[in-house]
Amino acid sequence: MTRGDRTIILALVATVAACAGTKKEVETAKHSLYDTDFASVYSAAVEATRELYPNLDDNPGPGKIQTAWHQVAYADQGNDPTSQAVTMGGGGAMGGALGPGGGMAGMGNSPAATGMPTQLTTKRYYVRFDVTITGGRPWRLKVNGHASEWDPGAAMPVEMKGANKPPWLQPRIDALTLAIHKRIQKFAVPMKEDAPKSADDELPRTDPRTFKGVPPAAARQLAQLKDVLARRDYAALRPLLDDNVVWSLGGGTGADAALAMWQADPAQLDAMAGLLAACAADGDKKVTCPAGAAEAGAYQLVLEPRADAWRITSFVKAE
Repeated sequence: MTRGDRTIILALVATVAACAGTKKEVETAKHSLYDTDFASVYSAAVEATRELYPNLDDNPGPGKIQTAWHQVAYADQGNDPTSQAVTMGGGGAMGGALGPGGGMAGMGNSPAATGMPTQLTTKRYYVRFDVTITGGRPWRLKVNGHASEWDPGAAMPVEMKGANKPPWLQPRIDALTLAIHKRIQKFAVPMKEDAPKSADDELPRTDPRTFKGVPPAAARQLAQLKDVLARRDYAALRPLLDDNVVWSLGGGTGADAALAMWQADPAQLDAMAGLLAACAADGDKKVTCPAGAAEAGAYQLVLEPRADAWRITSFVKAE
């Protein structure tokens, strides 16, 4: 790591430490609503999130912000909220989307380019966030964090859930929540104790009957796919892919490579989700979304039955 890299990382550590605040400040942020227009709340959330986790995808329509996976530089420091730096990405930018082999996408394949040691012997950790703004005025802010770990030799990281969640995740969630709150705290009003839960607090469950004109087993898989894409749950997406899924007409195949590409460019998953309303059976052995031949420059999703279930076998943009 160069002296310049260390300087940037130390600066980010200081920034996050300043956002961590006291326990009382965090609790105030968690139990606040914001009595101002949606644009003010959403803009503050985007700016604060981008300052700490630069690679993100924002969608103001549903009020959602989703960051890419960012590597945690000091995951072994437990609950210390000042240890929330992320490693250097390509071109000197902080963070980055996860690429094959646990590297950061868009940074080349050499160990030097990815910032990894030449001998991959160290477990690595990653974090990403879903930020949602729901309700009506006053608006509710919700920050959900996700952690994953990559073991040397593994093709992809594995999300850490339940009892396996690391102790450093909640301090990062709190720090991001407080960082957003500080930008709009003049509009904050206390949240009532009996305030109803937002629909975003519950995992989405799509009714398979939504998908008409396809085999029942395919409809169940499409419903699950819609929910997985809404949550950006890459670990749950992997079993829905055929091992030899085609993700590029240029010859790109393989489920793990597809996941790495889609994480690097989340817009492709948005495109996939947008196709699900136009799925139709193409005989008994194929479902295409949309039906028929794909138009030039448009994506098409294909599912086919495999040994135990329907799987995604192709998701490419037609030429």
